[in-house]
Amino acid sequence: MKRTLSIGTCLGGLGLVGIAFGIASGVGMRDVSAQENKLAAFKADTKAKPTDGAASFTLGRGLRRAARWNEAKVELLRAAGLAKGEELVKVRYELALVELDQNVSTNLPTPPALATCKNVRINPKEGVGEALSRVCAGRAWLGFGRPSMAEPELAAAEKLDAKLYELKLARAEVDIVGDAHDDAIAKLKALSAATPTRAEAFYWLGHEYLAKDKKADALAPLKKARELDADWPEATYDLSRALPDGTEARDLARLAVAMRPNWAAAQRRLGELELATGGFDAAKSAFDVAIKLDAKVAVAHVGLAWAQLKLKHPDLAKLSALEAVKLSPTSPAARVVQAESLAALGETDAAVDTFQLAAGLDAKDPTPLVRSVEVLLAAKQPVKAEAHAAGAVKAFPADARCYDVLGDAQLGSGDKKSAKASYQKAISLGTSAMAFDKAATQKKADAIK
Repeated sequence: MKRTLSIGTCLGGLGLVGIAFGIASGVGMRDVSAQENKLAAFKADTKAKPTDGAASFTLGRGLRRAARWNEAKVELLRAAGLAKGEELVKVRYELALVELDQNVSTNLPTPPALATCKNVRINPKEGVGEALSRVCAGRAWLGFGRPSMAEPELAAAEKLDAKLYELKLARAEVDIVGDAHDDAIAKLKALSAATPTRAEAFYWLGHEYLAKDKKADALAPLKKARELDADWPEATYDLSRALPDGTEARDLARLAVAMRPNWAAAQRRLGELELATGGFDAAKSAFDVAIKLDAKVAVAHVGLAWAQLKLKHPDLAKLSALEAVKLSPTSPAARVVQAESLAALGETDAAVDTFQLAAGLDAKDPTPLVRSVEVLLAAKQPVKAEAHAAGAVKAFPADARCYDVLGDAQLGSGDKKSAKASYQKAISLGTSAMAFDKAATQKKADAIK
C-alpha cells in the first residue's frame, strides 16, 4: 500500500532546538542563496561540535526536509546517541518522521514505519515517550490508508496524554483521510489558537483551505506558519500556491526549490511563476527538472511547451504539447498549447481544429474559440474567421472579447457596418474571461467611418 498523507511530518520541531533564520514578508534571490548554504553550515556546525546533539538534530532535520533520507537517518542516529530522556524521544520521533515522509509503496501487510514508531518510547516501564510512540503508529496506519487500525493507537495515546499536540494534529488527519475537511479545519483552527507558537497546525490549516480552493483564507495561516518556521519547504511552497501569480509567489517557489531541489511539484509551480513573470529561460529549466523527476504529469509538459513557445521554439513546443496530450488527451490546457504550437508553425488548419477540440473540452472558457479566430485572421482567412467568431458569440453571448474578434473578422471581410456594431457591443459588455482592452476596441470602432 502507498502512504497517502503526512500531516505534521514536515516540521518535527518538538522543542529540542529553536532555529530562526529571519523570515518575513519578502523573499528574494539572496534568501535562496542563503538557503542553499544552510545545510553546509549545519554540517560545519556538527563538525565543530561533535558531541553536540542539538547540532546533529538540526542537520538531520534539515536533511530530512531536503528529502535526503539516508543522510538524515545517519545524522539523527548520531543525535540519538548523544541525547537522553525527553530529548532522546524527540530525536527518535524525528527519525520516525524520516520513515513517514518517504511515501514508500509496499506490499507489506503493515506500515514500514511501525518499528521505528515503537522505538520512539525509551522506557516502556516508565512510559517515557509512550504517547508520542502511539501517535506515530496511528499516523503510520493513516498514511497506509487504514484509519480503523489507527484509531486504537490514537485512543491509547489519548489515555496517556490527551493534551499532546501531535495527538491533536493526528485527530485532524483522521478527518482529512475521511474527507471530513470542514471538521479538520475546525480542529486545526482550535489547535492553532490554543498553541500559537507551533507552526504545524497553521500550516495544515492553510493547506486544507488550499485543498478547498480557498486561497484567500489560506494566506494568513500559511504566512503564520512561515513566521514560526521559515525553513519549512511545504509551508513555503503552499504559500507560493496561495498567493496571486507574481514576483512574491515566484520568489517563494524559488526558495522552496532551494530547500528541496528534487521536488517535482515545487519545480512545476516555479515554472508556472517564472512564466507568469517573464522568466522564460528559468521556466524552461524548472519544467525540465520537474519532468526529469516525474515525467507522467501532463501540466509539466504543458508548461514546458509554453516556455518553448515564448523562447521562439515552436517545433520543440509541438513535441512537448504532444507529450502532454498523450498523458492527458482530455486536458483543455494540453490541447490549447498544442494548437498554439501548430499556429506558430503556420499549420493553420490543424491549429484551428485543435482549438475547436479544446473548446469542446471546456465549455466555460472562450479562449480556444477566440484564438481560432485570431489565427485565421493572421492567415488572411477572414471569411472562415467570421464563421468561427459567430460561433464564439453564440457560445459566449456575454463575453466582450468574442464580439471584439467578431468585429475584427467582419472588418477583414469588408463589412464595416457590422464590425462597428460588434465593437460597440463588446464595449457595452465591457468584461471578458480573457484579457480585454476596452480602449483599444473603442479606438477600432472610432476608426470606422
